[in-house]
Amino acid sequence: MSRKSRHGNPANADDGFPPLCSTVFEAIQMAFVNEVVSDEDIARYNLPFKPGDGRYWTRDKELDSYLWGGIIQSYAFGYDPEGQFDFYLHGILLRVYLNLGDGSESFKDSPYRVVWKEISHIQPFDLCGLNKQIVFSVLKSALVAYGFDGRENTFAPNHVVSFDF
Repeated sequence: MSRKSRHGNPANADDGFPPLCSTVFEAIQMAFVNEVVSDEDIARYNLPFKPGDGRYWTRDKELDSYLWGGIIQSYAFGYDPEGQFDFYLHGILLRVYLNLGDGSESFKDSPYRVVWKEISHIQPFDLCGLNKQIVFSVLKSALVAYGFDGRENTFAPNHVVSFDF
């Protein structure tokens, strides 16, 4: 009997036992998706968008979690690019600032590499009682789905996201 996990990953499935680890990994990695925010969600989460604006976010409906923001670049002031995101998890809204590591510098790179070096700042600092390891784990899953720009990743469709933290 040949078994397949979700998304057709047959890892270990033909060895006579279900591919539990790969299935759990897929569930964590694939739960977040980049999508247009619905008008209902704009109202529900009190988001700063006009209904019908077509804004994107990275969302996990089952976890009731979202990531919204992006990579901010200010070459005029000489600041290094950084990630600035609103991250909603377990009813708590966190503001997360991340430093980029040594990733790709050209969209011609294939795969395009996005490297998150560290979380430089997070508000509120005490995470409102959330477990730090869980917050970081779910945040990393959201950033993997976010990719380069949180949309269709049109500038870098073939990309890899990694973390130094």
